[in-house]
Amino acid sequence: MNGNRNDLFASANQELRAFLSRAENVVQGTGDIGAEDLRALGQLLDRMAPEMAEDPRKVPGDAIVQEEVQRYVSNLRSVQVSLEQIRCVMLARLAALDATRRHVEGFHDWANAYQQTA
Repeated sequence: MNGNRNDLFASANQELRAFLSRAENVVQGTGDIGAEDLRALGQLLDRMAPEMAEDPRKVPGDAIVQEEVQRYVSNLRSVQVSLEQIRCVMLARLAALDATRRHVEGFHDWANAYQQTA
């Protein structure tokens, strides 16, 4: 039984570390995270919710499982920070896109005015 729990948490930790790596790339401007990545994260959290419903750190078990649980909790905290960083990056990208859109609209208006006076 503990072997299955260990495998479950080890697999979840591996997925979270992969997500955190992609999130770091987004923050550094060298990668992207799409809706599918966020869906996969949500599915992982849904899958792990029953395991976390009872505080697994208080459930007697072997030390290896407890270590994986502690890593999972630590990874979740890191994911929370990463999601906030991604939100900030996305807001900055949105602001840049909006500025570009306004610039293009201004150029378009200038071109129309120029055509009318030429």
